[in-house]
Amino acid sequence: MASVINKYPLGGGRFRGALMEGFVWTPEDGLVVAPGPEHLCFLEKIDSGRRGCPWGRLRFKAELAEDAVPVIFAFAADEEPEGDAAALSPRERLAEKRRFFRAESASKFVGQSDVLLYEQSGRYLWLGVEIIGPGRSALRDFEVFSPRDNFFATFPEIYRLGGDFFHRYLSIFSSMYYDLQETVDSLDRLIDVETAPADVLPVLADWLGIECDEGTIDEASFRALLRAAFGMIRAKGAREAVESVLRVFVPEQFYIVEQRAAREKARGADREVCERLYGRSPFDFTVLIRRAPDERLHALLKYLIRQFAPLRANADIVFLDNVSQLDGYTYCDINARVTGFHPASLGGALLDGTRCLAVEEAM
Repeated sequence: MASVINKYPLGGGRFRGALMEGFVWTPEDGLVVAPGPEHLCFLEKIDSGRRGCPWGRLRFKAELAEDAVPVIFAFAADEEPEGDAAALSPRERLAEKRRFFRAESASKFVGQSDVLLYEQSGRYLWLGVEIIGPGRSALRDFEVFSPRDNFFATFPEIYRLGGDFFHRYLSIFSSMYYDLQETVDSLDRLIDVETAPADVLPVLADWLGIECDEGTIDEASFRALLRAAFGMIRAKGAREAVESVLRVFVPEQFYIVEQRAAREKARGADREVCERLYGRSPFDFTVLIRRAPDERLHALLKYLIRQFAPLRANADIVFLDNVSQLDGYTYCDINARVTGFHPASLGGALLDGTRCLAVEEAM
């Protein structure tokens, strides 16, 4: 009967506790070659919890320099070797590890990133990694599988006696089947907003009826938009949907002014001014954002708000940049604007390097 294949991911905790020379471990790139004459990494033992455990497969992803070659060492046993190597210096421990993996029953694989460990059986599994050759190389996503493939176990016992070649031949199809099954089992990650690859996000948005031009939204904002998408779609055509879009892309304070509400409060000539500011249709509205003008953000918000605003509504977006304010006793000429704060004082001090404020002395 087929048994469950266990997978042992070798993550950062195991590599941070490994004995290394000429390697560094980073969460992003995995095991990365560092400057030095040697590049060795010996991991702590993997405990299957079962004596005589038949180890099956080791695989990892390799980004190798042009002349670099990976070398994998593997050894399994039911008992831990005698001796306390922890008392040795790092250099002595590396030499001890080399001797350990030179045992007759140890396996060595050169230039491979997907190997079969069929020769190794035992409760504990020890692994070593070496990179031979210059240049920057990185190894990541290490995974060990146990027990051996299920295809061979489904054949009658007569086929399994002395069938080393037959076993290795079937392992090709077993590995392909297992990889395919893993892909099928992980399909849910492709439609999860948090785990989907960046290039899949536009597809998810398209499924939800949200049009997004490729490259206009950064990945973090795209994921935030998809998280809020169901609420936006439910409130489509209402103010709440527009506010949801703005909250995704605008961390600053914003205001939505509806033309109808503003016009009702206006009187006489102010109504004409209101129409010029907030639109002539009662369905129009204006979004005021307290930040410096941003043409890219302006185009993006117009594009997305149009998809969620009421059918007949026109949206306008106005950025309110920080400017100096004048008090009730000071007046500006037509189209005048004070663009920033400048230190000034009455009596001849310069305002901006060219003009000054001065007080006329009483005659």
